[in-house]
Amino acid sequence: MKIQAIRNVPAAGDPSQTKTKEDIQAALNISMTTVNNWIKTGVIPEPSAVGYGEEQFDEIISHIASDESAKLRGRANRSRMNDKFVCFLGIEDDKTKAALLQALSVHRECGLSIEQSVFCLSIDSLSSARLLSMEWEVKPTTEIEKFMSGWSFALKNDCPFSNVHFPLPPALCPGIDFIGAFYQSVQSIAQRSSAGSYYTPGHLLHDLFIPSGCTVLDPCCGSGGILLKILEKGHDSRLIHAYDIDSLALKICRINLTMLFADPNANPNIRKHDIVFDEEPSNSLFAHQNVERFDYIITNPPWGSKFTQAQKKEIETRYSYLNSTESFSIALANSIDKLTPIGKLVFFLPYSFLNVSVHKEIRRLIFRDAYQIKLHLFGNAFKGVMSDAIRLDLSSNSRRQYVEIVSAAKGISYTLPLRSVTPPDFIVSATINSEDATISQAVSAKPHTTLKGNAKFALGIVTGNNDKHLLRFPTATSEPIYRGKDIAPFSPLSPSLHIEFNPSIYQQVAPVELYRQRKIIYRFIADRLVCAIDTEGRLLLNSANLFIPTSDYPWETIVVLFNSGLYAFLYKKLFNSKKVLRSHIESLPLPILTKEDHTLFKEWHDVKISTHREICNIDSEIYRIFELSPLQVQLIERTAGMGKADRLPG
Repeated sequence: MKIQAIRNVPAAGDPSQTKTKEDIQAALNISMTTVNNWIKTGVIPEPSAVGYGEEQFDEIISHIASDESAKLRGRANRSRMNDKFVCFLGIEDDKTKAALLQALSVHRECGLSIEQSVFCLSIDSLSSARLLSMEWEVKPTTEIEKFMSGWSFALKNDCPFSNVHFPLPPALCPGIDFIGAFYQSVQSIAQRSSAGSYYTPGHLLHDLFIPSGCTVLDPCCGSGGILLKILEKGHDSRLIHAYDIDSLALKICRINLTMLFADPNANPNIRKHDIVFDEEPSNSLFAHQNVERFDYIITNPPWGSKFTQAQKKEIETRYSYLNSTESFSIALANSIDKLTPIGKLVFFLPYSFLNVSVHKEIRRLIFRDAYQIKLHLFGNAFKGVMSDAIRLDLSSNSRRQYVEIVSAAKGISYTLPLRSVTPPDFIVSATINSEDATISQAVSAKPHTTLKGNAKFALGIVTGNNDKHLLRFPTATSEPIYRGKDIAPFSPLSPSLHIEFNPSIYQQVAPVELYRQRKIIYRFIADRLVCAIDTEGRLLLNSANLFIPTSDYPWETIVVLFNSGLYAFLYKKLFNSKKVLRSHIESLPLPILTKEDHTLFKEWHDVKISTHREICNIDSEIYRIFELSPLQVQLIERTAGMGKADRLPG
């Protein structure tokens, strides 16, 4: 529902009372791109020359935030959802789950703020663990009593509340963060998503052993879930350090560690600290002066944290050497600088860290110094996160000329020579073992060219509202539009959707002339290359992208190669990505072939490949071109996902 009916009254009077698009962005915790797209698509009115009047601004915010507006509940703005959900944080015991659900019910019924409820639950938990005396509030004597007394005073001065009691589980297993589960469950999805915070399953940490005399830091600790899993009761609490930007999560972390150590005088070093903005970058003149260093730094940093434009500019200035505003890259760089000479770092990261070009500078920092590195490949390990996860173990006390890789899903380990991680992008092909590497090396050894610098690329259209703009049936003024699923190997299918094309109203549109000419189109969401030549100048939705080769390398050869079994194998082993990126396509080798070879590839392409035999003939010819051995061919053929059926058109 549009709100153009809101009066576009010029803001008059005191200029300080006018509102801007930035005020809408801040009030709704959204990006400026979203604000501009809403204006462009008519969801909200454009501001006048002097901005929005207060009344008009209030109407906009009220409408967007109201239940009748679906905008903030749509897929593109899912992080603004306010629905409450239960996050069990690894709790498996039925009685503990039931206690958590009961605690959430008490919170809903008692009318307390989140912090007040967390405080009451903390009091009940500490009392149950016999870590608070009866007079803790009026005569605090231990460290935890003094802490809780101060917290109580601050809360009651701010907003008095009654003494509410929360149900507790009969007994807590070691490593269970019951209060943290309660806290995350009552937070909105928006609060979790915008901080990039997710639970780290305990089995991903089971092989870690922390000696009791070592200093430990979790620089993005949250409520202390990781520390609960890696520490033991015998550790010296004074050697434990925990940072975060969430004050309430830090309070929970302190309580959790007090209960873990079963010591009311436990004194871990817990403080509010931003690993991104409160640090001196390593290229700073003051970076290495008086830096506190740690034997172990272990964390699951935020992935994809949202920053304001001002924050992004600050990051770009402070961390220009990283050439990235990704929070986990910055956290990783700053943490490496905090290791002792014999220190070990353990970071949970998305798989994209290994092969996406935006992370190449942090990879350069890691691999140029040949640290001892071990990579654990976990697959889709985090609930609610689509990205595959890895664990990076880095030791500063030794250097190696290889990377050790452990695949949890396959139960195997192997090594990757450091010499294979090369400039300019320092891509780590972590799913490629020594046998696979012989195939990749054979392909690279063949004289070849690439599409890097030899093609124009463009993205598909983002309408901003597919339900509104996409049509199942054609009209007099509509035209077909390809989705990713409409692209089959070697040739496109008939599009099943139509659009009345009006590029001025969409969120993202490439230069129209790129859509209208002959081009190679490919699926964006795919675990292998699926591409075809479009000769009809069709439009593309954003699940499909395009490129237009600018060299004289025959297009038909490119399409046949990219759809082949060998290139499916290379894509899986080199990139292991569910999104086909421009950098992937640009890096794949295109062999220098004879005129006769190109003619054969064109004949195959033009006869409209339709049988398994034709697919086998193509694959065999490509294996011959690259001089692959029968054993190498067998390895390619038995690789998961290399079946012939899904490589046939339609």
